[in-house]
Amino acid sequence: MADRGWLGAGYYAWRRFLPARLLYHPDFFRVRALLDGDDAERAAQAGRRLRRVLVHALEHVPWYRRTVRCGPAEAANEPLAQVLACFPYLTKDEVMAQQRDFLDRRADPRKLLYATSGGSSGQGIGMWRSKRLADIEKAFFTHEWGRYGFSFDKSRILRIGADARRLAHEGPVRVVGNRLMLSPYHVGASHKPAILDAVNRFRPAYVHAYPSSAAALAELLDAGDLALPVRAVLLASEPAAPAQLAAIRRLFRCPVSLNYGLSERTNIAFADYGDAGLSAYRFQPLYGWSENRAEEERLEIVGTSLWNDVMPLIRYRTGDYGAIDAANRCPVIDGRGQEFLVDRGGRRIPGLAIVIDEATWDFVRLYQVRQRRPGEITLAVVPRHGGLSADQRAFVLDAQQRRWGGFFDIALQVESDIPLAPNGKRKLVVSALCAARRV
Repeated sequence: MADRGWLGAGYYAWRRFLPARLLYHPDFFRVRALLDGDDAERAAQAGRRLRRVLVHALEHVPWYRRTVRCGPAEAANEPLAQVLACFPYLTKDEVMAQQRDFLDRRADPRKLLYATSGGSSGQGIGMWRSKRLADIEKAFFTHEWGRYGFSFDKSRILRIGADARRLAHEGPVRVVGNRLMLSPYHVGASHKPAILDAVNRFRPAYVHAYPSSAAALAELLDAGDLALPVRAVLLASEPAAPAQLAAIRRLFRCPVSLNYGLSERTNIAFADYGDAGLSAYRFQPLYGWSENRAEEERLEIVGTSLWNDVMPLIRYRTGDYGAIDAANRCPVIDGRGQEFLVDRGGRRIPGLAIVIDEATWDFVRLYQVRQRRPGEITLAVVPRHGGLSADQRAFVLDAQQRRWGGFFDIALQVESDIPLAPNGKRKLVVSALCAARRV
């Protein structure tokens, strides 16, 4: 394990000096060339990739060979929509119950990369993939974020994420190659001098972070503290609230890009946040085949990876919700299923829609929406200056009652902190009802 850590540190220390051709699989460059082409060619290539994945799954993946009433020859020749419809929707529970059956029967797991998610939905998922697949995914990020001049291996990056975590007794930052790693657990007042000194000495051109971590840094620092121009803030791995985005933009005063994706790697989408607010999410059709599945009054996002020939997930139900149009745009991603709240009438309300007013940030540092019973929610808040006055409590509650009093009974709870989850993220919505439904 120690050898592996040494090798990883060496890779990041030297990769900025190496030509890209030595770092990435040839398909990284092939995909980048396709992304630089015109829309018609990308659409045609996406269709070809989808058919190839469907045929491959029916030939080499035990679960599909056993379950799908369609053979490889039919999949290769019948209308594509008809072939795709032969595949049933797939859930995380089904994948984890028969995990090895979703692996290409010719693959040796010992020669593959294996990663598990943090289980934000209450159950994690483990996925095998090859370096080729990891490099192909990086090509999509390089294409999108390259608009800002960003390069994973050459740019100076402030990274705040799970890979930057440090133990409580350790310092908040360390330099690994072209990245300044800031532990999300250490973004607090006690570490402010060390963080500020390290950031100003390292002078990152880009911030690559969880939204909650970047927002916490924005709450900790003032714009005048930073002696550097940041070219873009690149957010990934969790939903972002409007107040978080506003705080991030106030500190860094640069474009903000949001990424929607998941550990299963079936869909990827990007949105921009700027003076005009948050744009629609743009689903990348060459990365994954995105569709909607109707569930009551909601539309679930369903995806099929177009490149995963190691462990292909076809028509995978993401548990995320949002309407995707014919142009692969989604105005709003309503959040994951576990982030929905149940109102008095049994209707499901996106928890991320419950936000606090801009003026509230003068005296509130953090908040979280919690639900234990249908029709009731608690707004947990962390004061900025030790406590809340009676007027401040009334201000917060009255604002929520005006918006949501017709849906919920609302309580206010003042706390000293809202801890980070083990993966370094801070949840905006916590529902015991979702946990009960999973049992």
